[in-house]
Amino acid sequence: MSRISAFIEGLCRAGAFLSAICMAAIVILIVLEILLRTFFGFSTMVSSEFSGYLLVGMVAMSLGYTLQHEAHIRITLIWGVLPLKWKNRVDIAVAAVSVAVTGFALYHSVLLVQQTYSRGMTADSISETPLWIPQTAIPVGLFLFLLQLVNFILRRVRQ
Repeated sequence: MSRISAFIEGLCRAGAFLSAICMAAIVILIVLEILLRTFFGFSTMVSSEFSGYLLVGMVAMSLGYTLQHEAHIRITLIWGVLPLKWKNRVDIAVAAVSVAVTGFALYHSVLLVQQTYSRGMTADSISETPLWIPQTAIPVGLFLFLLQLVNFILRRVRQ
Protein backbone atom coordinates (compact mmCIF):
# COMPACT_ATOMS: atom_id res chain seq x y z
CA MET A 1 0.00 0.00 0.00
CA SER A 2 1.39 3.38 -0.95
CA ARG A 3 1.78 6.27 1.47
CA ILE A 4 -0.93 8.23 -0.31
CA SER A 5 -3.34 5.31 -0.06
CA ALA A 6 -2.52 4.87 3.63
CA PHE A 7 -3.03 8.60 4.19
CA ILE A 8 -6.43 8.55 2.45
CA GLU A 9 -7.50 5.52 4.46
CA GLY A 10 -6.36 7.26 7.65
CA LEU A 11 -8.45 10.30 6.77
CA CYS A 12 -11.44 8.06 6.12
CA ARG A 13 -10.94 6.33 9.47
CA ALA A 14 -10.94 9.78 11.09
CA GLY A 15 -14.19 10.52 9.24
CA ALA A 16 -15.66 7.26 10.57
CA PHE A 17 -14.58 8.25 14.08
CA LEU A 18 -16.34 11.61 13.69
CA SER A 19 -19.37 9.75 12.36
CA ALA A 20 -19.40 7.57 15.47
CA ILE A 21 -19.18 10.68 17.65
CA CYS A 22 -22.18 12.11 15.80
CA MET A 23 -24.11 8.89 16.41
CA ALA A 24 -23.26 8.93 20.12
CA ALA A 25 -24.26 12.60 20.34
CA ILE A 26 -27.63 11.80 18.75
CA VAL A 27 -28.23 9.08 21.34
CA ILE A 28 -27.22 11.42 24.17
CA LEU A 29 -29.50 14.19 22.88
CA ILE A 30 -32.49 11.86 22.55
CA VAL A 31 -31.96 10.26 25.97
CA LEU A 32 -31.50 13.70 27.54
CA GLU A 33 -34.70 14.93 25.89
CA ILE A 34 -36.64 11.88 27.13
CA LEU A 35 -35.32 12.25 30.67
CA LEU A 36 -35.98 15.99 30.81
CA ARG A 37 -39.53 15.61 29.51
CA THR A 38 -40.35 12.61 31.68
CA PHE A 39 -38.96 13.79 35.01
CA PHE A 40 -38.95 17.57 34.76
CA GLY A 41 -41.60 18.43 32.16
CA PHE A 42 -38.94 20.41 30.33
CA SER A 43 -37.60 20.23 26.78
CA THR A 44 -34.29 21.26 25.28
CA MET A 45 -36.32 22.49 22.27
CA VAL A 46 -33.35 21.80 20.00
CA SER A 47 -32.83 18.06 20.25
CA SER A 48 -34.64 17.17 17.03
CA GLU A 49 -32.93 20.00 15.13
CA PHE A 50 -29.46 19.11 16.36
CA SER A 51 -30.13 15.40 15.86
CA GLY A 52 -30.91 16.18 12.22
CA TYR A 53 -27.66 18.10 11.83
CA LEU A 54 -25.74 15.27 13.46
CA LEU A 55 -27.44 12.69 11.25
CA VAL A 56 -26.25 14.51 8.14
CA GLY A 57 -22.75 14.70 9.61
CA MET A 58 -22.84 11.02 10.53
CA VAL A 59 -23.80 9.94 7.02
CA ALA A 60 -21.47 12.33 5.19
CA MET A 61 -18.42 11.56 7.30
CA SER A 62 -18.84 7.80 6.92
CA LEU A 63 -19.04 7.68 3.10
CA GLY A 64 -15.31 7.27 2.50
CA TYR A 65 -14.85 4.67 5.23
CA THR A 66 -17.80 2.68 3.92
CA LEU A 67 -16.25 2.60 0.44
CA GLN A 68 -12.87 1.70 1.93
CA HIS A 69 -14.49 -1.48 3.24
CA GLU A 70 -16.61 -1.90 0.09
CA ALA A 71 -19.73 -1.88 2.23
CA HIS A 72 -21.93 0.27 0.00
CA ILE A 73 -24.98 -1.42 -1.46
CA ARG A 74 -24.04 -3.04 -4.74
CA ILE A 75 -26.30 -4.54 -7.37
CA THR A 76 -24.53 -7.71 -8.45
CA LEU A 77 -26.96 -9.26 -10.92
CA ILE A 78 -24.62 -8.73 -13.88
CA TRP A 79 -21.41 -7.96 -11.99
CA GLY A 80 -21.56 -11.28 -10.13
CA VAL A 81 -21.32 -13.40 -13.28
CA LEU A 82 -18.42 -11.48 -14.84
CA PRO A 83 -14.85 -12.81 -14.80
CA LEU A 84 -12.45 -10.98 -12.45
CA LYS A 85 -10.85 -9.03 -15.32
CA TRP A 86 -14.23 -7.59 -16.32
CA LYS A 87 -15.30 -7.01 -12.72
CA ASN A 88 -12.29 -4.73 -12.29
CA ARG A 89 -13.10 -2.88 -15.51
CA VAL A 90 -16.72 -2.39 -14.49
CA ASP A 91 -15.62 -1.26 -11.01
CA ILE A 92 -13.22 1.27 -12.52
CA ALA A 93 -15.85 2.60 -14.93
CA VAL A 94 -18.49 2.93 -12.22
CA ALA A 95 -16.00 4.55 -9.84
CA ALA A 96 -14.93 7.01 -12.57
CA VAL A 97 -18.54 8.06 -13.09
CA SER A 98 -18.90 8.30 -9.31
CA VAL A 99 -15.84 10.58 -9.18
CA ALA A 100 -17.52 12.92 -11.68
CA VAL A 101 -20.85 12.93 -9.84
CA THR A 102 -19.20 13.32 -6.44
CA GLY A 103 -16.96 16.11 -7.76
CA PHE A 104 -20.04 17.92 -9.05
CA ALA A 105 -21.83 17.48 -5.71
CA LEU A 106 -18.71 18.55 -3.80
CA TYR A 107 -18.33 21.72 -5.87
CA HIS A 108 -21.95 22.71 -5.35
CA SER A 109 -21.92 21.84 -1.66
CA VAL A 110 -18.92 24.13 -1.18
CA LEU A 111 -20.83 26.88 -3.00
CA LEU A 112 -23.82 26.27 -0.73
CA VAL A 113 -21.71 26.60 2.42
CA GLN A 114 -20.04 29.76 1.07
CA GLN A 115 -23.39 31.36 0.22
CA THR A 116 -24.90 30.40 3.55
CA TYR A 117 -21.91 31.85 5.39
CA SER A 118 -21.75 35.07 3.37
CA ARG A 119 -25.48 35.69 3.82
CA GLY A 120 -25.31 34.98 7.54
CA MET A 121 -28.13 32.45 7.29
CA THR A 122 -29.30 30.90 10.53
CA ALA A 123 -31.80 28.21 11.42
CA ASP A 124 -35.37 29.40 11.74
CA SER A 125 -35.62 28.00 15.25
CA ILE A 126 -34.95 28.95 18.83
CA SER A 127 -31.27 28.01 18.47
CA GLU A 128 -30.65 30.24 15.45
CA THR A 129 -27.75 27.97 14.52
CA PRO A 130 -25.55 29.43 11.79
CA LEU A 131 -26.38 26.97 9.01
CA TRP A 132 -22.90 26.91 7.52
CA ILE A 133 -21.71 24.97 10.58
CA PRO A 134 -23.78 21.80 10.05
CA GLN A 135 -23.60 22.22 6.26
CA THR A 136 -19.80 22.00 6.37
CA ALA A 137 -20.05 18.26 7.08
CA ILE A 138 -21.40 17.69 3.56
CA PRO A 139 -18.40 18.95 1.54
CA VAL A 140 -15.96 17.44 4.04
CA GLY A 141 -17.67 14.05 3.77
CA LEU A 142 -17.91 14.28 -0.02
CA PHE A 143 -14.22 15.19 -0.19
CA LEU A 144 -13.31 12.09 1.85
CA PHE A 145 -15.56 10.01 -0.40
CA LEU A 146 -13.92 11.48 -3.52
CA LEU A 147 -10.45 10.68 -2.20
CA GLN A 148 -11.53 7.13 -1.42
CA LEU A 149 -13.05 6.74 -4.90
CA VAL A 150 -9.70 7.70 -6.44
CA ASN A 151 -7.98 5.28 -4.06
CA PHE A 152 -10.49 2.57 -5.07
CA ILE A 153 -9.73 3.15 -8.76
CA LEU A 154 -5.97 2.99 -8.15
CA ARG A 155 -6.35 -0.29 -6.24
CA ARG A 156 -8.42 -1.78 -9.07
CA VAL A 157 -5.94 -0.63 -11.72
CA ARG A 158 -3.13 -2.39 -9.81
CA GLN A 159 -5.07 -5.69 -9.73
